Amino acid sequence: MFFAGLASGVSLVFFLQVFLLAPVIDPVFSPTEQSDIIGLLDSAQSSIEIEVYVFTSRDVIEALERAKARGVDIRIIMERNVISGHNEQTYLELAAKGFNIRYASRAYKLTHSRFMIIDEMAVLVGSHNLSNSALYENREASVILRDTAAVREFIDVFETDWSLAA
Repeated sequence: MFFAGLASGVSLVFFLQVFLLAPVIDPVFSPTEQSDIIGLLDSAQSSIEIEVYVFTSRDVIEALERAKARGVDIRIIMERNVISGHNEQTYLELAAKGFNIRYASRAYKLTHSRFMIIDEMAVLVGSHNLSNSALYENREASVILRDTAAVREFIDVFETDWSLAA
């Protein structure tokens, strides 16, 4: 009886680790799967943290507005020094709408990272800027990670960068 219970317990732990707790990695490619990025934003229930180099996409702004209307806590770090200069327009628009937004720290030459954390449970990371070109024209490659340890590392980096941001 003892060994049967032990075997059942070991089987249950194995099942949980392999099927329920195993990291989930979903690739996202543009220009064909941009709806995955908007869908990820639309799925947020409690929080969205974004750290990005270029941010000019109207579709992303609208998804963030919908999230804000649902009561989702949103924080955004964006690079000030992009070649096009278009980030300033997005920054001013979002700041005027009450979004919690900061320019990236000058402690780094550039904040060239591109990631967003959704509900402290998933991270989109890769080559995608939040621009129309990245979403609808370029070949971009990113992944959505659902892994507790990896998400925790992104949260830690975001919190450090948020504290340094202006």
